[in-house]
Amino acid sequence: MPIDAKLLKSKMALKEFNIDSLASETGLNRDTISNIINGKNFPSYTAINAIYYALKLTPEEGMQIFFARDLRKTKV
Repeated sequence: MPIDAKLLKSKMALKEFNIDSLASETGLNRDTISNIINGKNFPSYTAINAIYYALKLTPEEGMQIFFARDLRKTKV
């Protein structure tokens, strides 16, 4: 289940974060951040939470980045 990497990169750019600075701010490994962005790994709850707070995302932004694709597939 991939994230919306384009939106994540956009939010990173707005906050002037690159992979290294986001890794430093979140306490996550640089390779972990890179793998999340490149769709190699879906982030754990801990990683999502760390990225969410580092980028000061709104709940809506966080949902769009990490879960929107899954929500579009859900039928009510």
